[in-house]
Order: sequence, then structure tokens, then C-alpha cells
Amino acid sequence: MGPDIEARETDGLPTKRSHKKKIFIGVQTIAFAAGLALLIFLIYRTGSETILGSITRVGWGFLVIVGLNLTRHLLRAASLYIAVHPEHRNFGYSSVVAARFGGEAINFFSFAGPFLGDAAKAVMLRKNLSLTLGASAIISDNILYYLSVILMVLAGVVALVTGFGSESRAMSNVLIAIVVVGVLLFVMPLLAIQRRIKPVSSVVRYLGEHGLAPQFLAKRIDNIRDVETNVFEFYHERPRDFFGVFGISVLTHAISVTEVYLVLHLLGYEARVFNAFIIERLTKVINAAFSFVPGTIGVYEGGNGLILKALGYTTAMGITLALVRRGAILLTTLLGLLILLWRSTGTIARNRLKVS
Repeated sequence: MGPDIEARETDGLPTKRSHKKKIFIGVQTIAFAAGLALLIFLIYRTGSETILGSITRVGWGFLVIVGLNLTRHLLRAASLYIAVHPEHRNFGYSSVVAARFGGEAINFFSFAGPFLGDAAKAVMLRKNLSLTLGASAIISDNILYYLSVILMVLAGVVALVTGFGSESRAMSNVLIAIVVVGVLLFVMPLLAIQRRIKPVSSVVRYLGEHGLAPQFLAKRIDNIRDVETNVFEFYHERPRDFFGVFGISVLTHAISVTEVYLVLHLLGYEARVFNAFIIERLTKVINAAFSFVPGTIGVYEGGNGLILKALGYTTAMGITLALVRRGAILLTTLLGLLILLWRSTGTIARNRLKVS
């Protein structure tokens, strides 16, 4: 094969990647536009005056909702801080808080779901931790958080069936599917942690041996293995920190339920902890299923409307609940954007000083 042909093939690789990237961004843009259209339709169908009238009832209580949202982020930052090995925990908690808010702001606007935001957290912590150690702590924290989410979702399904029953066979099948998938997703990571199985590096190695592994993964097989080792050793070497992170994750769910309960109360509707628990758990399921929609815009509001209607409330009440909580999320997202801007400005200033 001649050099001209090789050059053309090499030149073609960026073109293929660029084409795939354009398709991905295009699909995500369509998903965002569809979600936004759904939100506009829901507000129009329900009546903007009805929704605005309900939102005004919240009044100064909105600041409490914002406070609960901030508290949840601060707790997640604490769990990430604890996930860092004590030998490398020689930096301030404030650095993790900044990484948490900055990464979550990217998650909110990103078309790549949580992956880009988590990568940004690792980069923002690079001043204090290597990328391998930062990624290990972030992954450990996320695994325990999502395990707690699965546990709470399963508890929510049980609560829903116990309190309201299942009116149709289709709904029963959906609930059964959620339980089966939830149990599998809960048990499999626990088995991997307990038996120190390294599934990602094993799969990448197998694909590499057969020439199927993407080049960027094959080159980083050692880094992937190191991250997996750090993650799975977390339980065996630091069980106290392990269960501490898990306990904080459960506490954040309790705060989310409190937030739902308080919004319902402020809106002037019947507020029950039992209902608030079910609403929050089912909302997590919908958000997970439609995480490919940036900010889950439209889906979050529509999902809340369906959930509350199924529980005997009104669709308008569900949309209003979602919009109030969305307002608190936007404020914390704005804080994250300010942190990113501040960090970027500082980096540019330092680079200019080095050049001069």
C-alpha cells in the first residue's frame, strides 16, 4: 500500500470522527428541542396563569427549597471528599465543592450526560489529585450513590404497590421490570466489589486481543486497571469510609423527599411524607430513562405531571412542583457556571503571566 493511500486513510479518520460527532450533537439537539417543545406544550395545555398562580404561593419558601438543594450538593461534595484516600486528602473541602458545582453545571447543559461533567470534576481536582486518583474517587462516590438510588427506587415501588396497588396489567409489568432491573443493577456491582472483579479492563483487554477495542481505550488499559483497583479496594481497605459515603448518599435522598414534601405544602396541597417519597423515587426513574435529554427539560416536568396524576393529584400540580424545583436547580447551576468562569479566568491570567 503506497504512502498516498495511507495518507488518504489517515486523513479520513478525523473526517469520520467529525461526522459521528456531528450526528451525535444533531441527535441530542433534536432531543433538547423536543423536550423544550414538550415543556411549552405542557404549560400551554395546563394554563400559564394556573401555574404562575400556584408558583406565587411558594413565596419566600422558595429560599428554603434553594437551601435544601444547596445542602444536597454540599453533602455530595463531602462524600466525594471522603472517597479520596486519606493519604491523598491533603487539600481543602472547598476544592471538592468547587469541582462538584462546576461539574454539575456542565452536566446540566451537556449533551453527553453525566460523563463530561464527571470528567470536568477530575480535571478541576487535578491541582490536588492525579487524574487516576480523582477518577477513582469520583467513580467510587458515583457507584455508591447510584446503588443508594436503586435501593430507594425499589423501596418506592414497594411503597407504591402497598399504598395504591396496581390498576392495570401494563402497570404491573412496568413495575416488575423496574424491580428486576433494579435488583440486577444493585447486586452486580456489589459482587464485583466483593470479589474484586475488574470488568471494564477485562472487556477492553479482550476486545484489544481481537482488534475490536477503540484505540483511545487500548492505549489507556493500564490507567483503567488502576482506577478499577482503587475503586474496588475502597470497600476492602476502608470500610468505614465506604459505608460513610453510602450513608451520605441515603441522606441526600431524605433531603430530596423533604424538598418535595415542603413544595407540596407551600403550594397548598395535602402533603404526606409517604406520597413525597413515592414522587421523588419515580422521578428518579424517569430522569434516568431520559438522561440523554440535556437537563431532562420537558421530561422532568411531564414526568412529574404523570406521577402526581397517578397518585390522585392534578397534572398542573405536578408541573408546578417540577418548575419550582427546576428554579432551585437553575440557581445552583448558575453558581456552578460562575465557579467555572472564575477558574477559567484565573487559568488564563496565570498563563499570560507565564508568557510575559
